[in-house]
Formats: sequence, C-alpha cells, structure tokens
Amino acid sequence: MTEVIDEAEVAIVGGGILGCSIAYHLCRRGIADVILVERAELATQATARAAGLVLHGASDRNAVRMVRRTRAAMAELADEFGEDPGFRPVGSLGLVQAQERVADVLAAAALLRDEGVSVEQLDPQAARALCPWLEPADAALITFAPDDGYVDGARLAMSYLRAARRLGARTRRGAGVEGFARTGDRVTGVVTSAGVIRAGTVVVAAGAWSVALLHGLGWGMPATPVRSHYWITAPDGTGAPERPNVLLPDFGTYLRPEVGGMVLGFQEPRSQTFDPFTLPESMEAALRHDQEAETDLLIEHAASLATVIPGLSDWRFAHHIAGLSMYTPDGKILLGPVPGIGGLYLAGGCCGSGIAMSGGIGAATAGLVAGRATDIDPTPFDPARFGTVDPGSHSFRALCAAARSRKSRGRQATSTSV
Repeated sequence: MTEVIDEAEVAIVGGGILGCSIAYHLCRRGIADVILVERAELATQATARAAGLVLHGASDRNAVRMVRRTRAAMAELADEFGEDPGFRPVGSLGLVQAQERVADVLAAAALLRDEGVSVEQLDPQAARALCPWLEPADAALITFAPDDGYVDGARLAMSYLRAARRLGARTRRGAGVEGFARTGDRVTGVVTSAGVIRAGTVVVAAGAWSVALLHGLGWGMPATPVRSHYWITAPDGTGAPERPNVLLPDFGTYLRPEVGGMVLGFQEPRSQTFDPFTLPESMEAALRHDQEAETDLLIEHAASLATVIPGLSDWRFAHHIAGLSMYTPDGKILLGPVPGIGGLYLAGGCCGSGIAMSGGIGAATAGLVAGRATDIDPTPFDPARFGTVDPGSHSFRALCAAARSRKSRGRQATSTSV
C-alpha cells in the first residue's frame, strides 16, 4: 500500500497561474485547507512563456466577467496583501481595416460597456498620438479600451500564491502526480511520486499535462497542446512603457511594449500541435525550434504589416519565445466537473486566455467546489460538452489547431490574452 504523506480538504494539481489563482480564491471562500501540488518549480511552464495581454474584449459575457475578476483580484492583492502583480494599465488600441468587421466590433463594444468596461472610438490623429509608429489612416474603425493592459504571468501567479499561503494554503513541490486515489467512482486524493495525498476534492489544473493524467481515468480531455509564440525586438525605445497594446485583427496580430522594445505575435496559417500523450516533463524540451523556418515566417508576416507599421523593416528582433497553449475545438475553456468521477474538477483548455481570465477561472472554480454561485456561469464551459473524444488523434488535433489559427485578436473573440 502506498504511503499517505499528506491530506487536505482540496488538492490542486498544477502550480501554474490557474492552480495559484484557484488556491487563492478557495481561501477567500473560506476553504483554507488547500494543498497545491507541483512536480517542478512554480509558474515556470506555460505561465512564464505567455505574452500576458489582459484584454476585456470578448463576445462572451462570461469571459468579460472573468477578466474583470482578474483586474479586481490584482487590486485585492495590492490593497490587502501588499503584493504588486506588476499590471501595466496601458490600454489597448484596436484598428479594424475591413468594413465587414465593424458591426461585430461595435456590438462587442456595446456589450463591454454594458458590463462596465470602457471602450472609446478614436480618430487617426488621436491614435497616432497614442502610438507614433502606427499608421491608422486606412482603418475603418479605431477603438481604445483604457482598462486593458498586460502583466507578467509568473509574477501574477506568485502574487496569488503568496496571498493564498497567508490565508492558509500549502504547497508541495517536487512531487509529480501520477494518478488518483479512488473509492468507487469518487476520487479520494492524488497519487504522487512521493506518496498519496488524501483529499475530498481534487482540481486538475496541470495545463498540457492534464490530458495524459485524466486519460488514466478513462476520459479524453477535449483539448490539445498548440504552439503559441511571439518575438521581442531590441530595446530601441519603440516600446515606450506608456504605449498601449496594439490589436490588428485583420492581420491576426498583436503588439505590446516590452522593456524599451516590442512584443509582436500573430496567428499562424497552420498552428503546430503536439501529441498530449508523449510530452516530456518540461515545456522547453517539448517545443521544436527551427530558426530558419521561424525567421521566414516572421519576414513574410512583417511584409504584410508594412501599410500599418511603416517602420517595421527597421526593427531589430532579438528574441523568439514559444510556449504551449491548450486549445479546444470551439475556442472556449474547460471548467467544471470531470464526467463520471465525483469530487474531481478540471480547469484548463484556456485557448490563450489563461493569464487574463485567471482570476475569473479561480473564482468560478472555487464557487463550484464550495457549492456557491458566482456571477460567472460555468455551464458553457462544461468539460463534457464535446462528448467522447480522442485527444491524441490527428483529426481532433486538427480541430484544435484550426481554433488557434482562426482566433482574431482584438475582434472581441472569446480569447483575451496570450
């Protein structure tokens, strides 16, 4: 019999930003007997590689509320716990080139205002004043969302966790979760490399590694690891700290400031997917690196941006950062009970929105565990909504890759950060 090494009311599997946020929000709900289990270092995988945009724009009212909860949580962390998550409230400047997109963006802006999120319309002169390197003259619509910004995902995650620890939560690092302890059709804890941790409730928030872990229960988690990546330019002053995020949905592109340079990311025509059952234990080892192909892709995409960023050819690109995001076929997160297994919940499939929606995902998960309602309705995110899937199959992975490729930043899509 495997040795019991610890016990808690709730065990959380995964020490990224979602696990840390869930721990914090459980403690705020009064459930402080929480243990967070992480096999490596905290917040060092997908969380540390995210571009960290915090955008409210979405067609889904629940997603807007999740981002609002993240903003509120960051304020709580500062005011109540003395934490500085490092949020930069620079706002987001959005340029819509195609006239056929305008109606959708205006409708989404109306939804945002209804949710208490400010959205303004600007003329080209005002847009240039906010971002001098941008040429907005041909835009059919220019919007500015002053409540948006960006944040370092790892820094925010550790702020959540330090606050959770002050409220009673514990962590156990260096213990890889290998499976689940069960009695009948209910979990009773997690089986780790160090022994069993008993728990009445288990929340899986292990990112790309959640698929293989849940497969051991006979359930196919409906999400696939998909590469997300971006470039960072040399610190030449282009990315002054006060400059806004820039969203170019017609080009599938986003930009934000970064220590005097710029982060530039875009949607690939065909996103790379990874077999969730053969992933190594670190994201760095999992990711392929083909410098020649990545350079060719950057050059091709930069050429398409010449009309809106005339000086882009003079920018010097110093870094390329890649990570794995979990995508579902419909581009919506997975949040709720795992089908057929009592006491087991899943928070994942964030589709590039994990940083921005982390507070809302944490709050909604804590509400489910505590049996209490929140203003976020988890029903549309039910993990069972796709029925039976094979997450390792090429056909399913292709569906998830298509969701990644069609995501349009700034078009008020359900995804809100990278």
